[in-house]
Amino acid sequence: MKDLNEMQLGALCEMGNIGAGNAATALSQLLDLKIDINVPNVRVVALESSDTWGDRGEIQVALYLKVEGEAPGKALFLTSTQSGEYIAKTLLRMDKRPDLNSDGIACSAIMEVGNILVSSFLVALTNFSGIHMQSSIPAMCIDMLGAMLQGIFLDSDEVGDTVLIIDTEFSGTSDIEGQFLFIPDGDSLDKLLGVFGL
Repeated sequence: MKDLNEMQLGALCEMGNIGAGNAATALSQLLDLKIDINVPNVRVVALESSDTWGDRGEIQVALYLKVEGEAPGKALFLTSTQSGEYIAKTLLRMDKRPDLNSDGIACSAIMEVGNILVSSFLVALTNFSGIHMQSSIPAMCIDMLGAMLQGIFLDSDEVGDTVLIIDTEFSGTSDIEGQFLFIPDGDSLDKLLGVFGL
């Protein structure tokens, strides 16, 4: 994996901020709350780095989409089970937080929110770079992070050696947290940066 310079990271951060703005608008409308999403940090790290994923034994909710087009890869939104429960409770106007392991309607609601969040970031990448990208229907998984990642890697013919991590901070509610990740296939990340001459 090659290191990125300050200009390259700046371009990726700008794309992340545009995507976050789009995602915040859509999420605010869905949940009927004023929510802002800030991007304090964008990182490109080695896929197998021990610092990339944190505790791989931690149970998390993952919204996973395949990315097709000129820069294919995999896109994920990772969040805690507590955040997933809050999103479903708020969206469905429930009296208490649902059990995501047994409530199919709650899981469908989270998948729709995840689809909007991930798609917002992909649209920003497409609009900013001019490289066409489109996403598949989302899938949701609740499991240990390491097990989910292994399944994603097995579901691919080609996986690059880097991952783009867009850290996100939600304001307007303290009950939502998460990260957007793009795992590029092959030279997809080089294509995105190449349009800026970077």
